[in-house]
Amino acid sequence: MLDIVLFIALAVLSVRAFLALHREAAVLSEFGRSRLLTFFTLLYPLGPVVLFAGRFFVPYLLSFAIATSLFVVALILTSRQTEALERAGTDRARGALDATSLAGTGAIVGIIYVGLAAVFAAIVYLL
Repeated sequence: MLDIVLFIALAVLSVRAFLALHREAAVLSEFGRSRLLTFFTLLYPLGPVVLFAGRFFVPYLLSFAIATSLFVVALILTSRQTEALERAGTDRARGALDATSLAGTGAIVGIIYVGLAAVFAAIVYLL
């Protein structure tokens, strides 16, 4: 049940962040930022899918590592892009900064999800 709810939440966050970053593409390119974060936001819904379906194909611990890496890479890109946009200090960067913050929120929600799933899995396997 938790998987379905978080899949839907991450899908909504993913689409909203993608559209916001796509709208600010001109500002991001003006400040020399790549559009890589824009495409990594589309991978957010894959985290729950990897945790659910990955256990049938790869070891369970590896599926947690793969799901975590989907969000950690986006969080690193978000951090670097936020620093660059804050250094710009112009009003034009404000919309791009808000879009980047939305992408960071999605990555943090995904990491929290993977952590909770790991705790639940540990409880099930240890009991």
